[in-house]
Amino acid sequence: MASLIDISNPNSFRSRLRKKRIKHLTDFIREVIKKENKNTVSICDIGGNYFYWSIFPFHEFAGITFNITLANIEEYKIFKEVVIENVNFSSLIADACDMNTVEDGHFDIAHSNSVIEHVGNWGRIKMMRNEVKRIAKYYFIQTPNYGFPVEPHYVFPFIHWLPRNVQTKLLMRFRGYDFDKATQGFEENRMLTDREFRFLFQGSDFITERFYGFPKSLIARSKFL
Repeated sequence: MASLIDISNPNSFRSRLRKKRIKHLTDFIREVIKKENKNTVSICDIGGNYFYWSIFPFHEFAGITFNITLANIEEYKIFKEVVIENVNFSSLIADACDMNTVEDGHFDIAHSNSVIEHVGNWGRIKMMRNEVKRIAKYYFIQTPNYGFPVEPHYVFPFIHWLPRNVQTKLLMRFRGYDFDKATQGFEENRMLTDREFRFLFQGSDFITERFYGFPKSLIARSKFL
C-alpha cells in the first residue's frame, strides 16, 4: 500500500498523477509569461516542498528565472546542495489563512497542491481562498475531490462518505490507529465537493483530473481574458 502513495517513488500511483498535474501547471505558467511578457516568475507555493518542484520541467523555460517561495507554518529547510539552474528557492513561515507579512500582489502566482482541505473549517478555507487571491496576480490551486470513491490521505475506499464514528472504527481496525489519531485525522482533512470548490473560486478556469473516468481531484486557475 505504501508504494502506491509514496511520492518519492516515481512509479507510484500518486507520483504518476502528480506528473500529469505538473503538465497543467506548466501550460499555465507559459500563459502567465506570455501575458506578462517578463523573464522572471515569482511563485508562492503555499504548503509547498522541494520534491514537488523537482519534477517540474524548468529546462523547457530557457531564459526564465524562477523565484519560488515555499510558505509553511514552520520553516521549510532548503538543502544547500539543491541547485537548479535559474531557480531560486526561499522559505517563508506563514499561515495559509493569514499571510499578513506578504503585501498585496507581491507574487506573480499563488500555488497550492492538496493544501486547502487541511486548513480547518469552512471559515478558514474561505480565508485561505482570500489570501490566495490577495498575494498574487494569478493562482493555480488543486485539491482532492470529495466525490472520488477513494479517500486519498489513507487510500481507503468510501471511508470519507461514512459517519464519523464508522470512519474512526475502520481506521483503528485496518490502519492500526489509536482512537485519538483516528478521530483527529478526519478533522484535519476536510475534503471539498465539486460544488464547494467552484463556489470558492467562482470565475476561474476549472480542470477535473480523472482516474479511470472518476473525478479524482479539482484544479482552479486564473482565467485569462
